[in-house]
Amino acid sequence: MRRVATIVLFGLFASVSGADELAFVGRAVCAGCHAGQARLQAGSGHFAALRRPGEHRLAGRFGTAEPLTRAPGFRFRVESGEDGVAVEATFGEMARRNVVDWAFGAGDQAVTFVSRVDEQWYLEHYWTFYSTTGRYGPTPGHQMTEADDLGQALGVMYRTLSPQTEILRCFRCHSTGPLALGEGFAIEPSEAGVQCETCHGAGGEHAALAAAGKLDAARPAIANPGRLAPDALLEACGQCHRPPAQQPSEIDYRDPWNVRHQPLYLVRSACYRESGALTCMSCHDAHGALVRNDPGRYDAACKSCHATETACGAGKTADCARCHMPKVEPQEGLRFTNHWIGVFPAGEVYLPR
Repeated sequence: MRRVATIVLFGLFASVSGADELAFVGRAVCAGCHAGQARLQAGSGHFAALRRPGEHRLAGRFGTAEPLTRAPGFRFRVESGEDGVAVEATFGEMARRNVVDWAFGAGDQAVTFVSRVDEQWYLEHYWTFYSTTGRYGPTPGHQMTEADDLGQALGVMYRTLSPQTEILRCFRCHSTGPLALGEGFAIEPSEAGVQCETCHGAGGEHAALAAAGKLDAARPAIANPGRLAPDALLEACGQCHRPPAQQPSEIDYRDPWNVRHQPLYLVRSACYRESGALTCMSCHDAHGALVRNDPGRYDAACKSCHATETACGAGKTADCARCHMPKVEPQEGLRFTNHWIGVFPAGEVYLPR
């Protein structure tokens, strides 16, 4: 498809130029030398953060046998087959059918559908598939919306080139490399999913130097997040997981939806403020899949600072995160870990003492 412009996003703004300016090479080139990391990363949620719906690993579960309903009388059916995924909506004698162009989310918890409506608009569908329940439910942020007509019932519309860049930011955080506008102003990611160069930066110079055998010059020609100071790493991860720079007075820490923005909470933790060394990668493998059911893995991180014999006033020696990083469920099918590490009163999941 012919590319007519390239949109390169940095943070929360976009600039448009006539050609790709950054030397992104793609994960296949990276994997030529870094095969082990590439294999590990291919099993992560980051890797599958954006896919064409028919290529998604949960594509076989997207179809609905029974209609989905939304008040006052809207009915929906999700079709999934060899031709992809589409959502058909009816209201009385009116009907609309939208082909789903993109599936956002790896599906560890949920997958949200997005359709290109025309040159100016993208649709974020009202219905999201929640893999933990195997059912559809309202997309986060849509729960309180009301619909007076079929168009409103389908979901939330975003301008392709809105000054607020909402839909572009969604693509920016679920893909890698420059975004392009193709025929009909269709948004075209360079590479779907969060791949190597999202975190390491454009690899063209690094790859060229390595191929030429200039390894000493190649190493500093690529970013290594593992070498960043804790504050800088949190800012880097926060580009998509929300930066911690906001003033605490601007954040409602009791809003269950805010808990999914880990950096906002982690910076409030005494563990982060007093250690001077705690980062996202203290607990999470930057390349691997998120570990959900292995408390011992996270206990090891806690015990690297806290002596087992003295740290826990409750006398526990294992599964630290269960009490000190409680789970928050903003709605059925979604669970987020509170990263404000601390001692929580009984029944409290938002604010530690």
